[in-house]
Amino acid sequence: MNTDKKEYGISVIMPCYNTEQYVEETLKSVLNQSFKDYEIICLNDGSTDGTLEILKRYQQSYPNIRVISSENHGIAYQRNTGVQCAQGKYIYYMDSDDLLKENCLETLYQYAEADNLDVVYFEADSFYETKEIEEAFPQFLTLYHRHKEYDGIYDGRNLYIQMENAGDIKMSVGLQFTRHQFLLDNNIKFGMERYFEDNLYTVKVTLKAGKARCVRDNLYLRRVRANSTMTTSENKTRFESYLEVVRGLMQILEEEKQDFVLQEAIYKRIRGTFINVYKDYLKVPEEEKEEFFGEKGSPLYLLTGMASFMNIEEVGRKKVSEKLKKTYAEKSEINAKLQRTYAEKSEINAKLKKAYEEKTERGEKLKKLRKHLKDTKAELEEKSKRLEQLEQEKKQLEKHFLGRFVLEKYNK
Repeated sequence: MNTDKKEYGISVIMPCYNTEQYVEETLKSVLNQSFKDYEIICLNDGSTDGTLEILKRYQQSYPNIRVISSENHGIAYQRNTGVQCAQGKYIYYMDSDDLLKENCLETLYQYAEADNLDVVYFEADSFYETKEIEEAFPQFLTLYHRHKEYDGIYDGRNLYIQMENAGDIKMSVGLQFTRHQFLLDNNIKFGMERYFEDNLYTVKVTLKAGKARCVRDNLYLRRVRANSTMTTSENKTRFESYLEVVRGLMQILEEEKQDFVLQEAIYKRIRGTFINVYKDYLKVPEEEKEEFFGEKGSPLYLLTGMASFMNIEEVGRKKVSEKLKKTYAEKSEINAKLQRTYAEKSEINAKLKKAYEEKTERGEKLKKLRKHLKDTKAELEEKSKRLEQLEQEKKQLEKHFLGRFVLEKYNK
């Protein structure tokens, strides 16, 4: 193993548990990436098959592959360990039975670098191991596609609210590409849930992200197979994991008391989790229900307690809704006042415009009147001069005629 290089562009973190049939194909899909500046941290989670031997063989051949082996602690524990050991600028979580499209890491790296993003969300296509599994689980064909497009860069809280309300939250961390330092700065880690470990983690990442982007690129290939966490059920552990997720969401609710819109989105997530609990409960065989659903400390006991708590919280939710309604009513009233103010302003502007037009019209009339007055004055002055001239001519004529009259009288 080469330890000279201390930094990589990307750390691919891949927990592995009894996937000897698939892990080699998965490693090849990462090694064939167009982007080459990465490390692969393989975390063997106490595998009992040949998984570890395959990992060690690849570690000997590739200096950017590290293998860490431990007892079985679960995928959440292994991912946290991987982040602690990672030397990459970005973190990408890879399941050891899935595949990447050849341009996956390069595309995600370019998106993140272009806008200095904390997290990039993207989409995946599913493929089935057998036709029988496809018929049993047809929902996976479109499970990792979103309904809407989310263009541009978002504050994580706003993106979460929009995606939650549209039913577009995809909890799989295989559809997330995250800046390493962002995770460290915000102390974001996986909980100890054996199932649904992605759920609470994804909510925390999204809410803390300062700059997030969600793209429509299908870059991940999700394998749907028998005996995976997606298609099998370990009832008691699944229920306990559900409840851990709910507890975590309730804590976020408590922390977000001032953000009513976000609280509504978190409530929707909690309700969805309880619906999933109910659906799983219906699938439990009758002989198992009495065994652990009724005993104190069992999932059903805890679920009942959480349901009671949720009833109390439902009252709180209604209060939040009432506050929201009140806030919206106040906002509507303010908007109405603003509209009235704008209407009054428009009326005043109309009057000012009319007054200005009238003033302009009067100015034009006055201008014409002054010109007419000036022309009239000039005409009068000219006529006055002409009158004086005629007066002079009259005097001369009178003088001339008087002289002739006197002369004629004298001659007689």
